[in-house]
Amino acid sequence: MTYPGTFSTKPTTQTRGAQRTQVKANAKFREAGFNPYDAELFDLSSTGFRMNTFARPAIGKHIWVSLPGLQQLEAIVRRVDGNEYGCEFVNPLHPSVAAHMQSKLR
Repeated sequence: MTYPGTFSTKPTTQTRGAQRTQVKANAKFREAGFNPYDAELFDLSSTGFRMNTFARPAIGKHIWVSLPGLQQLEAIVRRVDGNEYGCEFVNPLHPSVAAHMQSKLR
């Protein structure tokens, strides 16, 4: 039980904004003013993606990712775990575009 003005140490349940799908795709991403880096996408939703890369973009950094068949999309690095990066699209994909890309990149 918590009282007004106190904090709970119990973990909160986070809900996803969109359904994630495992994918396997080679992509390129770049930071402003830099050349593109190679990345492997392994997870995609309408709100973001996860990728493996040996480049080291920092949390909070804006990047532009090139997905096969789409224009470059702006995203923000939200999470880092070793060489895995979780990124959120600045402008989420339309659900039908996300579904098409998920199907195409499986």
